[in-house]
Amino acid sequence: MRNIFTLLLITIITTIVYSQDVNDNVRFIPQSEVPKAVVDHQEELFPTNFVSEWQVQELDGMQDAGNIRYIAKFEEDARPGFSASYLPNGILVFNSEFMPSEIIPSEVRLKVDSEYKDYTIQSADFITFYNPKREIYMVKILKEISMQYVFYNTVGNKIPRESLPPEMLLLMK
Repeated sequence: MRNIFTLLLITIITTIVYSQDVNDNVRFIPQSEVPKAVVDHQEELFPTNFVSEWQVQELDGMQDAGNIRYIAKFEEDARPGFSASYLPNGILVFNSEFMPSEIIPSEVRLKVDSEYKDYTIQSADFITFYNPKREIYMVKILKEISMQYVFYNTVGNKIPRESLPPEMLLLMK
């Protein structure tokens, strides 16, 4: 009996440890470790916003410049939930804004409600990509215990997952 209990306990602990969604390629860094070009561009594009934290993300575990993104998490008008992602040379890749369900534009909210009748809209991120220029709503919907993301443009047209920019995968983690 004791061996069965021990085996069961080890199985539960192992399952919990391995089921956690941990992105080992993202770490918090002080502003002093962020390249000057990135900090300067953040201050130029968002001059009145307070950066609450900086992160560095190594895509696919690679450490060369093309696979590194610097992410600024910041507040706008005392409202948290904004971020901007930069290449090491300071080029802005995308910025995003968190939106509770109440402030998602009606064109998008009504479309999601009609296409996902059994789901509840929890929130969205409004993401602006810059090369090429695209604006996408990443809407988080819930049905009982399941959660998924659906994607829409600014006029409420659904965007298929396969046509999303590759950086969008980073935001879904």
